[in-house]
Amino acid sequence: MIYIDMLGNLGNQLFEYAYARKIQELTGQKVTLNTCFLEKYYKDYKFNLDSYKLNENIIIEKKNKLPFFMNINTIFAKVILRAISKNKKIDEKVSNLIYNVASRKGYYLWLKETYKEIKLYNRKNYYITGFWQSPYYFDDIKDILIKELQPKCDLLEENKELYSVISNNESICVTIRRGDYVHNEEIRKSYLVCNEEFYYNAVNKIKEEFPEAVVICFSDDIEWVKENLKFNCKTYYESGKDPVWEKLRLMSLCKHFVISNSSFSWWAQYLSTNEDKIVYAPKQWYVDGRKTDIFEKSWRYLEDEWGSE
Repeated sequence: MIYIDMLGNLGNQLFEYAYARKIQELTGQKVTLNTCFLEKYYKDYKFNLDSYKLNENIIIEKKNKLPFFMNINTIFAKVILRAISKNKKIDEKVSNLIYNVASRKGYYLWLKETYKEIKLYNRKNYYITGFWQSPYYFDDIKDILIKELQPKCDLLEENKELYSVISNNESICVTIRRGDYVHNEEIRKSYLVCNEEFYYNAVNKIKEEFPEAVVICFSDDIEWVKENLKFNCKTYYESGKDPVWEKLRLMSLCKHFVISNSSFSWWAQYLSTNEDKIVYAPKQWYVDGRKTDIFEKSWRYLEDEWGSE
């Protein structure tokens, strides 16, 4: 059995699912998506993967099947992780040591933003905790993921008009992440907030190739977007009331993408089946400029790009 700890909101959960599916493809074992820690420590987040057409060998489990030392949410674990992170060299050495030693016993713990090669050892059970935010883990099963990560429910009736606009135009999905990036001081220390110029310039770059393109705005603060972002083309807006799986479906159906530095935005472009899509993303994901392997090789970047506070 493959036990994986569900962490964070839908964007994070999709990365975790994709990593577990890759391990499943390699081992042929069943996967348990463990929501125990999610429900206990992430009160504001909801488990959303049960809204998708997941593989039949996927089990959703609330009971704690993960070893206690895999729980990164305890006060003790947070203190240790914070202390180690103050020295980058020590942090890297300790993280690699833990991963290399523990993985031999079937325990996969990796909290870094960089890709870590999957090394499997013959074990009855595998226990996984981490965010696994890189396409390098699962790109070779992308077709499987696109098939499985489709909502169980049909397109909602109230979104058929917007769907028609998306389908019948060179639609640009513009995702504006605000919410906790703006209002949560702890999160603001880690994540940049893309400013208005980033969105304007990226859209204009796409319009150089597709002059008739239209903009479809998605955001966790859509009213702010309506009041503050003015694109020089036809612009449409999500309702702001859709379930996250419906929102992500509409986003992924767009032809092109201007994404913010969020895992949710990332999955919108990844689930797109448009082979000619253009994707603009921020060159820098984090405030401290730490290395991350979340970027895709086909993405484009602006020369003069920066994040606002």
